[in-house]
Amino acid sequence: MIDTLIIKTKRDVFSKSSGVFSSSQLGEGFDFYEMREYNYGEDARKIDWLVSAKLQKPYVRIYQEEKLRNIVLVFLLGGSLYFGSKRLKIETLLEAFLLIALSGVRMGERVIGVADTMQQLPNIFTVEQFVKDVTARKLLGRSVTLDLQSLFYAIHEKSLVIFLGDFLDPIDLRLFAAKHEVIALVARDSIENTSLHSACEVVDCESLRERSVVFHKKTLSSYRSNIQQALEQNFKEFQKLHIDYLELYDTDEVFGKLAKFFIGR
Repeated sequence: MIDTLIIKTKRDVFSKSSGVFSSSQLGEGFDFYEMREYNYGEDARKIDWLVSAKLQKPYVRIYQEEKLRNIVLVFLLGGSLYFGSKRLKIETLLEAFLLIALSGVRMGERVIGVADTMQQLPNIFTVEQFVKDVTARKLLGRSVTLDLQSLFYAIHEKSLVIFLGDFLDPIDLRLFAAKHEVIALVARDSIENTSLHSACEVVDCESLRERSVVFHKKTLSSYRSNIQQALEQNFKEFQKLHIDYLELYDTDEVFGKLAKFFIGR
């Protein structure tokens, strides 16, 4: 599974001009954007004198801004990620991680991955190895135990910090929001928006307790309500802290959704 996912995400990233981080801002970077006539009051140092001489009018070169930054991708690993009707939530998050990390590496940005420990990911090989290490971890029976306070003090430079999880438990990101740009990528499952009318054995992915459930309309409505209630607690806190979040469903085209979300950042 993971090898196929790596091939797919590498194709998505390296066949596009800038992966998921296409910028809508203009600046003094290295990527040429366009040539246009000089406007009075602009910095004369931007004038391309060779082109201006040929066209007999002053023209300036406009460049696409280089947005080099520190990108820290943090997995919130717990048993609830080992769940999915079409594919596991952890697989959706692994795809998002690969797309972002590979895009960052391609653009020369400093990429750091965090599962239980921090690891710098300077090249494609280290990104692939990190993802394989995450895939090898046992999630069933596990709750999220990441020490957020220690992680905060371990990130010394201002960064783009991206948390990947399902956020069904309360999480306090106030420290991170005060210093960094913070984003939450939220794994969702399409079962939360579909109808089920059959008996199932269900297992709590953290406690491993089992029970039989008949998923009729009332049961499913209660399930959806509990999920939404848990998420909304975090979402309301995110809004107060100016933390952007993106919900990623198992049926989503992840590259397109991420590219649209990150444009201009």
